[in-house]
Amino acid sequence: MGASRRFLKDDGRLSPAAGDNLLAAIRHLRPELNETLDDLENSLGANPPTGREGEQRSFEKDALGTVMETFGADRDPLEAWQQPLGGDDPRSRSVPFIEGMPALRQIEDQQIVHDYLRFPGMEGEDAVQVAWRIYRRSSESRHRLFVYNANRTNAETVMGVDMIYVNEHARSVAMVQYKRMRQSGPGWVYWHDATGERELKRMETVDDQCKAEDEWARTSQEGRTTLGDPRLVPTPSMVKLCRTTPFMMNSAALIPGMYLTREHFQELLQRPEADGPSGGTRIVEQSVPRYLNNTTFTTLLRDGWIGTRGTGWDYVIDLIRESLSANGPGSVVVGMHRSEVPPGNRRVN
Repeated sequence: MGASRRFLKDDGRLSPAAGDNLLAAIRHLRPELNETLDDLENSLGANPPTGREGEQRSFEKDALGTVMETFGADRDPLEAWQQPLGGDDPRSRSVPFIEGMPALRQIEDQQIVHDYLRFPGMEGEDAVQVAWRIYRRSSESRHRLFVYNANRTNAETVMGVDMIYVNEHARSVAMVQYKRMRQSGPGWVYWHDATGERELKRMETVDDQCKAEDEWARTSQEGRTTLGDPRLVPTPSMVKLCRTTPFMMNSAALIPGMYLTREHFQELLQRPEADGPSGGTRIVEQSVPRYLNNTTFTTLLRDGWIGTRGTGWDYVIDLIRESLSANGPGSVVVGMHRSEVPPGNRRVN
């Protein structure tokens, strides 16, 4: 490093020239690190998306990280995300987040197409832009996670993200609608509007239908397939109230937030403290006494304690197909857990 060696004795930041000399010395001594150093330099020099696009990317990353955590895989690949098409290309704002993920653990194209077309209740539609990745827990694992990220609109105009987790073995589906909380003074607040009310009514309709399907499965002679397969929450609709968080590259952390069942979310909106001081309906973060955090939610979902069962599965799968159609919402992240063995917390005969 020549004269730049003196900077190594300081605790402060290296000068640009000394930093270049240090990197050059490391590359000379450890050439096998060149690729890793290139990736680090590229990521540090990248400009992450900001504003509404950055918020949307944060939600999509959180949804992908959540399905990976639920599946039992490391979230580390999220740190390798790079802006697809280049950050200055306006088309990047309507490209799914997962397009910026490295192509890790993909299987052969023919197998991918085969599995994609066999997604329960789905048919391929050319009009839908669906990005996908396939992950395994390990090279020997019999568990596979198929992830689809559909985003058909400009990320700056999408209101939220739907996360859908499908567990084929348990015939269980859970759906999460992301809701933004904005900072208001020292706290965080979610403001409920007409759009949020319409979404809430749709979730209520889905849950009511699943309850009816579940009741039929419990009482009918033909449908007693749910006996011995209980759920703490037998309906699919959940809400995650998220703090507005800038998009962070090189980070696999999940967004701080609160997971609520649809019923709990609805109850909070009907409390007296939900009335805003100048009108409107709100949920103040500090007023929510109980909720599921990221760890509790993913654990319950992974072990099959949350989500549909029995014939409710068929009904929700049809809804997922509609969500991924051209008439569906602007951004959907679907994780499908496929395995020949129970996912966990189940007795194996």
